[in-house]
Amino acid sequence: MHRSVCLVLGLAACGPTAAAPEDAQDTHPATGSIAVLSGRAPDISDFPDAPDAPALTLIQASDESGLAPDGAPVMPVVPPPQGEAGEEGRFLGMAGALTLQLETADGVLEVRLAEVDTPVPEQTEIWLADWLEGRQLSLTYSGLRRDRYDRALAHVSAVMPDGETGADGEAPAWLQARLVAAGLARVMSHADNQAHAATLLRLEAEARRRRLGMWGDPDHAIRDTHPDARAQDIGSSQIVEGRVTDAVRLDSGRIYLNFGSDYRSDFTVRIDAADSQDFLDANLGPEELLGRRVRVRGWLVEENGPMIRLDHRARLEIVAEDAGEARPR
Repeated sequence: MHRSVCLVLGLAACGPTAAAPEDAQDTHPATGSIAVLSGRAPDISDFPDAPDAPALTLIQASDESGLAPDGAPVMPVVPPPQGEAGEEGRFLGMAGALTLQLETADGVLEVRLAEVDTPVPEQTEIWLADWLEGRQLSLTYSGLRRDRYDRALAHVSAVMPDGETGADGEAPAWLQARLVAAGLARVMSHADNQAHAATLLRLEAEARRRRLGMWGDPDHAIRDTHPDARAQDIGSSQIVEGRVTDAVRLDSGRIYLNFGSDYRSDFTVRIDAADSQDFLDANLGPEELLGRRVRVRGWLVEENGPMIRLDHRARLEIVAEDAGEARPR
């Protein structure tokens, strides 16, 4: 068994014991081992908290940790990441929780995994270092190619050694999908890197429903919109869920979504004018969102109370009143 398995298995027990906010979407008990789904592509009802995305089929059994018997995360069948093929090379080591060092023909390249983040960096980094040791990796670019630190921003696939399988028989294993499916990472797309958000959100929803990895730890549960509680999270990346009580588009084009009676102190979502058309085109404007339960993700700042700014719609999910009918967007 991989040396990092105990860390993932012990995640819920070792984390902080702070009480989780009430969350209608996260009340499902862990289901223990799961049956292999075969013979059909499951429909949307197989994944009750899922956006429109390619169907997923689990090809290995796992326990509530989200790990297969060999210690690797259970791997769903998903299409490989789409985009432009990038560099290939051998994994050298980790330069951060989600940053890999790759030995390419042109030298050592640092690669930041696109579209994900992790609130459990130590566990994620240890697992990645262990599982990727000795593997050949290939990059796929689906958005911005370099960040301000000149790291490659890419989706990463690992060539599977003899005796192991990837997402589809002998296909390479998509690293972001494996991490999200096991609850070792969560989706955090960006306006210039969001091509695979729908598929990854679907994997995250299933991992959360089954309380895998981080989702078994109350400290990493989805937050409610209580302003006093969210004030404690200022300066961190969070997922927040609540009902829009007031929604307005100013003459400037900026949109505000308010989640309480006093916009000067309650939790608020801001969508700047330059980004608002993306939401309006998807029927996610103030009129459509007023009174709806939504889930947003991003960096919490203080601006007349706790606030998250959205610059693209992949960071906003519509949550149906019936948890079983929820559809992230």
